[in-house]
Amino acid sequence: MSALASVRRRRTLVMLAINLVVLLGVGALLYAGALALSRYEGAKDASVTMVKVPSTPVAMLASVDGDDALSSVTVMVLKANALVGGSIVSVPISSDTAGGVDGQRIPLTEVYATGGAEALTLAVESILSVTVDQSYVANPDQLAAVLQPVAPITVDLPIEVNTNPNSSSSTVYPAGEVALSGKQAASVINARVEDQTEADRRPTLEAVWAGVAAAIGDGVTDVPAPVIPGSFELFITQLYGGPAQSRGLPAGPLPAGDVPEGKDVEELDRPEAVMVFATIAPSNMSAANPGLMFRIEAPPGSEAKVKFVVKALLYLGANVQQVYLNGPTQDATVIYLYDDRFQDDVLGAEALFGKPIETATPEVRIEGIDVVIQLGSVYLGNTESPDTLPSTTTTTTVP
Repeated sequence: MSALASVRRRRTLVMLAINLVVLLGVGALLYAGALALSRYEGAKDASVTMVKVPSTPVAMLASVDGDDALSSVTVMVLKANALVGGSIVSVPISSDTAGGVDGQRIPLTEVYATGGAEALTLAVESILSVTVDQSYVANPDQLAAVLQPVAPITVDLPIEVNTNPNSSSSTVYPAGEVALSGKQAASVINARVEDQTEADRRPTLEAVWAGVAAAIGDGVTDVPAPVIPGSFELFITQLYGGPAQSRGLPAGPLPAGDVPEGKDVEELDRPEAVMVFATIAPSNMSAANPGLMFRIEAPPGSEAKVKFVVKALLYLGANVQQVYLNGPTQDATVIYLYDDRFQDDVLGAEALFGKPIETATPEVRIEGIDVVIQLGSVYLGNTESPDTLPSTTTTTTVP
């Protein structure tokens, strides 16, 4: 990033902070006492109907090669309510876990190498703001056993894969479509060549998991009575029992000068990661920040704008527990406040979302959620870049 681009980015974030402080007030985001009182008063009100976020169990599958070096991290989520099928998300193992604190940049690969499976699970939970229910670190044979129930797995390899370039027994798979057994798919996941970065490996890993999701189809295992899984084995059985989708999380280069020599480490796109998991695993989202818990609603196709709102809330110290991308289509952005003391603090929100802005107190409240933002078409249809915000001089005070 050039110096000029860096300045523009900082200015954008400052404008973002101004506008969202107008939106909900400094107190609404950071004043812990008001938050505690809000939840206490809501709990006392017998007229308020409370509903729970559906259970979305989460598992982490990590793979290691024959030298016990981390080769992949995949987070899996069971479908809400059904508890069969779900989502498969490939997490870049080069993701930084230290955030530059004390000058440290520590990728997931290093976390596992120095701390083992438990440290890896904690690090994945931290960078994704997700609680992992079941975790499993699989060696090549164990990974093959996990994958075999969905074999043959048709994978569209983006590049040639040499499974063991330093051995005469190596297998080379050409770029293009190949059908793989569980063992072969595991060898592709573990494959590395000298000087290959994780950014170079990532498309291949995502292709394998896309093939796994496609191979599951309508389900390859019989799950007569789905339950909250108490083991990784049961989790995988239920994941394979219904349709699944797959995707990878993006990561990019760290700022110039921030990468320690000899380390393959990148910056995870955390706003996108939070948006993804708040969509598929809301019951397992954790509060990494001290502020309020938000639910964001928007109609299909609104991902870019929603991601910007997620980024804004995280920047200001709030949390996003749930994203609903099948929301209503409406002109105005509606902000549902669970504490009506903050009603006056949204009067300046037109600077961000455009006119009109409506506020309401929900008749049905979602357990654990403090504020619901229902994005309207006036905001969503704005053709300006999602990172460009109008300025405002409006200020608010802590109630």
